[in-house]
Amino acid sequence: MRDPHESNASAGILELGDFSIRALGAEDFALVRALQPSTPADIFELPESDHAFRAFIADLGAKPWSLPFVCLRAAVPIGVCLMRVAQLKNLNAYLVALFSEPDAAAVPLALYIRHAFWSFPLHRLYAHVPALPAVIAHIETLVGVGFKHEGVLAAHVPSPDGPQDAIVLGLLREEFNVWCAQNQPALIL
Repeated sequence: MRDPHESNASAGILELGDFSIRALGAEDFALVRALQPSTPADIFELPESDHAFRAFIADLGAKPWSLPFVCLRAAVPIGVCLMRVAQLKNLNAYLVALFSEPDAAAVPLALYIRHAFWSFPLHRLYAHVPALPAVIAHIETLVGVGFKHEGVLAAHVPSPDGPQDAIVLGLLREEFNVWCAQNQPALIL
């Protein structure tokens, strides 16, 4: 097992067992396209063309703390994580975590979260997840790595069926360290 405190800088990879994360680049549209069928559109709308994806990556690169990464299991992509809406004043960032198999994504998600807390002076990560049956596995994955239920935003998520409620989940840096100590000690900050 590679020590997650050390990165393979030449490859931009962090590893733990069979799981790893690496930077998401403009050349990764095929990977993102493969995630589209298994990602509920209500969680996050992925770009649908190579051109739109390249513009999306360029836009992320222009924003602070976006940190777009690919999550892999045995070198096979299983998800994408990124941060949006960085709040530099209160050190929060909005996490977008998309996985083809969310129930198998706890370790790469934890690697990503650790990398985000390690790389930036973040105090808290949060996610708004639609309160829909199709995203229960994504919610369980976030809770499984330490996120706490913080409340509900009524009619917050636009949907073809009308506005949907969003479940708000949050994770403080200290809470993540506690989770690591109990579940993945190699990831302690």
